[in-house]
Amino acid sequence: MLDTDTDRLLPHLFELCVKGGRSSRSRVDAADFAGYRQRLVDGGGVVGFDSRNDQALLDGWLRSCVVEMGTVGRSRSGEQMLGVAPLTLAAYRAGLPTRRERHRGIDEVVYSLLVDELRRRGVDNPPAQLRSIIIRTVGRGLSVGPEPRWEPHLEDADNLDIGALLELRFVEGIEMGDARQRGDLLADSPLPAVSAALGRTLLSHVTTYGERLAVPALMSGFAALLALGVLGFSLRVDRAARQLLDSGALPPDMLEDAPSRLELYCDFTGDRGGESARLSRRCVERDLDRARLAFRDRVTFGLVENALARLPAEQERHRAAARPQQLELLAELRDHRRVQSWAEGRIDDLVAEAEMAGSTTTETERDFLTYIQAGFGSEVDKLLDVLEFVNQERATKNSVAWFRSVGGIAKPYGLLEGTPRSRRSWRYAPGDDLLTALLLAVFVRPDRDEPRPAMPLREVIDALRDRFGLLIERPPEFLDGAEARAAAAANLEAFKRRLQLLGCFDGLSDDFSVQVVRHPLGDS
Repeated sequence: MLDTDTDRLLPHLFELCVKGGRSSRSRVDAADFAGYRQRLVDGGGVVGFDSRNDQALLDGWLRSCVVEMGTVGRSRSGEQMLGVAPLTLAAYRAGLPTRRERHRGIDEVVYSLLVDELRRRGVDNPPAQLRSIIIRTVGRGLSVGPEPRWEPHLEDADNLDIGALLELRFVEGIEMGDARQRGDLLADSPLPAVSAALGRTLLSHVTTYGERLAVPALMSGFAALLALGVLGFSLRVDRAARQLLDSGALPPDMLEDAPSRLELYCDFTGDRGGESARLSRRCVERDLDRARLAFRDRVTFGLVENALARLPAEQERHRAAARPQQLELLAELRDHRRVQSWAEGRIDDLVAEAEMAGSTTTETERDFLTYIQAGFGSEVDKLLDVLEFVNQERATKNSVAWFRSVGGIAKPYGLLEGTPRSRRSWRYAPGDDLLTALLLAVFVRPDRDEPRPAMPLREVIDALRDRFGLLIERPPEFLDGAEARAAAAANLEAFKRRLQLLGCFDGLSDDFSVQVVRHPLGDS
């Protein structure tokens, strides 16, 4: 659990789609932005930028439109290219970011979800079909060369806007490497139906709107749905894990395509001091607490899994089971005597290591370990206490960084709004970009990738709640009350006004049940 960046991972995700799950090793020198800028000028990619003022203009254009720049190292003494904007399919040629692990595996997971969704739809060769879809929609105006490089080339400049064309010319100066097969690092999802729903939403967005939206708008909507989907998945995993450990039985999210019960109350009033904003901030506080407490639950499953070597028969059952059933088995074995014995041995080892370490461990730390060792109760819980004591501060920091980044607090399509460094200011408040992407998603017919021209307002609100866990017209259950309901009613009116500003709602009736929302793209 660390921070990530949805915009930066999109070029690598679409590279996987084009190359059938393979990728090329990055050959870019991220610190040589000036060299690539000069190569752009010398190669004729742009003309008329000869004087010093002209080159300063080109530099500013690239930095504001194409390349994301950042500092180097902890000293922040230099600058480097961190990523390129997802303006065109050719962005993957840049090989940025140079370290794919910064994506936390999201690009690989989403690629697998898209392939699996095509397989569920009966496609004979899902990777090839996905490649065709991405080139046709995201790669408009381009042709893609043969393997092993799959190099993108300009075919029709009229299909690229000026920013995308500039990006293409810039990345043409970066050398590409041959594609190589990536290792199969993906495990089964602990929430299979939730993962499948995310893959269905993302694929439907591309297939439904791929030829109706400009590529930057298409990618922005895709990034919005991806970030929200990852945030919702994380919160639902944490919630399901806690339910499993409490009850010992698989919760609905691990068994079926259950409606989301996250209750992310979204404030549309814009009044940061109002009751509606307070409700939204309380929901963020609740979810941050869940993310913090989830560390112990994740470690619990990890400890029991490590102890399976003492239970060969159970280890075989674990290997043969799907991921939800694996977690169910681990929860069941948490109190097994051999698991408890393994945890007791680990505590003894830690105490012995601390005593041998001498001055490298403090007296307080040694006293704490000795106190835990001599205590009563579950040995697994005692070992968890030790690991939580050592790691909680870092785990909390990392979980908050993950929550902040996938919540998109600094992004135009983010669900979170507030000051990045002030958690107390964070609230769920979708901007126009995210709201538009959500409307595009809920308007797609469930039986085929075709948008409906209009939907009742009641159905739109229900779909946002059941599919994404977003609340608008009623408060979350844990904050329910007369004042909260009044604030939610005012929030609904603010939501309608937002829809009116987007041009897709006319309040012709006061009857909530018959009010209609039109498709954001109109008749197009």
